[in-house]
Amino acid sequence: MKMILDLPDEIYVLIAENLNTRVIYSCVRVCRSFYSSFIPRLWSDLSIKQYRHDDAIDPAIVRTNAHRVESVNYSSTLVEEYYTIIYPRLHTIRLDTLRTDEREPTYLQVTPPQKVQFARHHPTIRKLTSYHKDTLPKEFWEVVETEWKELESLEMSGVVDADAVNTFWRVCDRLQNLYFSDLNLPETLPDLSTLSFRRLRNLKVIKKYHWPKNLSHQLWPVQLLEQVKRSDKLRRLSWDVDGLAFPARMVLEALEEGYWEELCEFSIGDKCCSDQNLAAILGALTSRRLTCFELMSGKLGPLTYRCLQGRYFGHLRDLTIARCGGVTSAMVQEIMVGCVHLVGLDAPHIFVQDIVRATKPWGCLRLQSLVVYIAKQAGDEPGWDGQVFEQISKLRRLHILDVQRDPHYSYLDEETRPDGIMTLETLDYRLNRGAVEKDIRCWSSLVQLREFSFDGDRQTLGMDELVWMAEHWRDLWCVTGGFRGIQGDDNCAKRDRIVRQAGIWVYD
Repeated sequence: MKMILDLPDEIYVLIAENLNTRVIYSCVRVCRSFYSSFIPRLWSDLSIKQYRHDDAIDPAIVRTNAHRVESVNYSSTLVEEYYTIIYPRLHTIRLDTLRTDEREPTYLQVTPPQKVQFARHHPTIRKLTSYHKDTLPKEFWEVVETEWKELESLEMSGVVDADAVNTFWRVCDRLQNLYFSDLNLPETLPDLSTLSFRRLRNLKVIKKYHWPKNLSHQLWPVQLLEQVKRSDKLRRLSWDVDGLAFPARMVLEALEEGYWEELCEFSIGDKCCSDQNLAAILGALTSRRLTCFELMSGKLGPLTYRCLQGRYFGHLRDLTIARCGGVTSAMVQEIMVGCVHLVGLDAPHIFVQDIVRATKPWGCLRLQSLVVYIAKQAGDEPGWDGQVFEQISKLRRLHILDVQRDPHYSYLDEETRPDGIMTLETLDYRLNRGAVEKDIRCWSSLVQLREFSFDGDRQTLGMDELVWMAEHWRDLWCVTGGFRGIQGDDNCAKRDRIVRQAGIWVYD
């Protein structure tokens, strides 16, 4: 019988792809064979943030391991020395800016020419994400256009200068995935009439801040969408633009004319898009299937809901309706019964009584992410809590379980919340509430759970709950809600030891 140490390196690589960083760190300490096989996995995805001059990963160490790096995240605080490193296998580059970066002494000390040189040395890039607050020069986009032949995806926030705008759009014209978040273009609208976007599969346009006073500046998303009509490969369309109405009529005409035959993922954040228009768009999908639907604001009207229920409950994999009004507990219960292929659900709330009084059990047993507030009402019977715990225990593929009242904080407008929802009683997640009554221990079946969030201000979890979670949810890495029942220096020290050993982040 062969031992694990007898396996070839190719098998170790496959194993490493399914292990998190914490487990890999443990493996490399076991023996030399594990070290040589698993250490490349730790370096394959590299993220570097520099708070002070001496606390980032030393550039010399990065340079030594550069041949292992495939994806790199460069904070905006990194100095030029990091941009002289060449990664021969690099396919993904993310230029990131955190909220605190602008207060750092090394903020954006790298110069635009250095970024151009970095781009020239890495022609194998397939995905570029740029969230640095500076402007990429025209020379950068010229390098991308002429030398990055394998580029497929662009995710960008920031400014495109007037002299670079034509080159920028030529780059976009040949990509499969475009994600624009608060992108600012010159006041003169770019000429997109010569572009076809034939390869485009995913388009996401988000603009959540105030537009410049010049109104022509905000028209480019509509013009872009008009040109995207020529793309016969478009699968996902996402629109969330403040101050600019979603061009529902244009989208509906495109579908009725036979464009976008593969469109099956749709996300919209326009509060003013009518229920009639939205339902008409969903009903006109040429593919006759909808696997992902997200309504980020506004109201989920009856026509839209009936269209989803009648046509797409058998296809939906991801459904996000938490930040819009009109969603009732009964709707959420029907979704969880009828959407048998659902992998992710983000909904406002569901009442305990709607779960226990249902004639059919939940059919969404493939759920990996469930974000929904489970609310108790006056008149609920004592044993109903246990039935809810049992129902959730059947969702054995869950990675994320978020049962907070308002997980989206300020993003959820007050008027969209159902009346009184914030004053309803939450489900009790404490242990030892009775020898007979079922409690959170039913969830020992959720062995894949990684994130758990609850309302810590409505109940006091303590050491018993923390120990139980650490013992039964071995992949758990994040708990939001806190353990406020743990008090005193000795108990707090024990809490810190438990979460440190288990590798769990606890947010109060």
